[in-house]
Amino acid sequence: MTDMPPTRFRVVERGRRLEVIDTQAGKAVPSRRAETPRPVLDLGKPRFRLPEKLRFDGGGAWTTSGFYDAKGPRTLTLDAGAMRTLRYAAAGLMAVVIVWVLLAMAIPILWGVPMLLFNPKARETIRNRVTAGLDGLDSPR
Repeated sequence: MTDMPPTRFRVVERGRRLEVIDTQAGKAVPSRRAETPRPVLDLGKPRFRLPEKLRFDGGGAWTTSGFYDAKGPRTLTLDAGAMRTLRYAAAGLMAVVIVWVLLAMAIPILWGVPMLLFNPKARETIRNRVTAGLDGLDSPR
């Protein structure tokens, strides 16, 4: 009995795609799966970015988004105190969300509270208050 002859094709993965390489011709032939067009879901730029530290003293810069900042997108220069205030605000927001979820388990009507954000006036009021808070964080250059 004879062994099977060596295969002509080799399958490799490159960039999360399978490619079939013809070892006799020496060129890559995309697999059938790569040929079929896939619908593209473009989410755009991320809306929420964390501030990045730029200086040794703890200060940094933060590029806001127009989603939550009426003057955005803009880059704020933050000193160490503003970075600390921003971290406290994020921790406070997380605490409020956790308390809301725990209360909503006991009082189911509270699950409807986020529906208030569909009201354009409420969204505008929250966005303006966030913008005012961000204006207070921006340090002079």
